[in-house]
Amino acid sequence: MKKRKFIQATALGITAFILGNISGRLIKSDKKNVKGKKIIAINGSPNENGNTAYALSIIGDVFRNENISFNIINIGQNDIRGCIACMNCRNEQSVCIHTTAEEKAWIETMKTADAVILASPTYFGGIAGSMKSFLDKAFYSSSKYLSHKPGAAVVTTQRTGASMTFEGLNQYFTINQMPVASSTYWNNIRGLTVDDLKQDGEGIRTLQNLAKNLIDML
Repeated sequence: MKKRKFIQATALGITAFILGNISGRLIKSDKKNVKGKKIIAINGSPNENGNTAYALSIIGDVFRNENISFNIINIGQNDIRGCIACMNCRNEQSVCIHTTAEEKAWIETMKTADAVILASPTYFGGIAGSMKSFLDKAFYSSSKYLSHKPGAAVVTTQRTGASMTFEGLNQYFTINQMPVASSTYWNNIRGLTVDDLKQDGEGIRTLQNLAKNLIDML
């Protein structure tokens, strides 16, 4: 009887040792693979240092702690023409002929990124106008280059409308075969000013958890 228990204990110990080593190797491998990844964020706010920028800074701190490259493209102050359904982008190059040189550069950056974040303030319960014009062209003309990249939406709002803006941003991901990163609450943070946002503890934690989940997806 004692011999049988000894054999069982020894077998369990060996199994735990093997599984522990495998698990350790997997964890180390995951961290190593994350380093050097590039994440790009599109900031649709016309205020480059406003609430949406602050929300992205919360996420950026998490990325930088993991040695992940994180860059923000501010497009909100630009006069961007929307999609006119001319269908010229349905060529071999998949290029929208109604984009400026600057817009083409933004799209190229999105193509080379490992993940894309779309961040917008809430304007009348929806996405900021310049940003929507850009996203319509970028995702329609370059869908094959963005497919299967992880994506995340971030919304700032004074009080209401965040859910509709959040849904609108996620539509670009879900129609384009892009896995969507989520968090422990909808990805928004609330307040009229940056100082107000700093008091939204739940919103801050939501964005931090979003960043961690996006890293896991990478």
